[in-house]
Amino acid sequence: LGLPVPVTPDGAFYAWMDVSRHHADSLVFAHQLLESAQVALTPGRDFGLADPQRWMRLSFASSMEDLHEAVARLRGVLA
Repeated sequence: LGLPVPVTPDGAFYAWMDVSRHHADSLVFAHQLLESAQVALTPGRDFGLADPQRWMRLSFASSMEDLHEAVARLRGVLA
């Protein structure tokens, strides 16, 4: 989807994604994705001060069916 994950999740239920290719502000981008894809992602500003507008967190603590649906929706918006 063009959302690089620089560190492979290891024991956590989330991925830390670089969204700068798609938008300059992860908070604004999170709102846009919620509205257009009905998928909720968490902007980086909720997790620290190191370039927070560039990062977004995706939790995958859900069923595989829901995760496949979320990725399909994101793909439709980001394509």
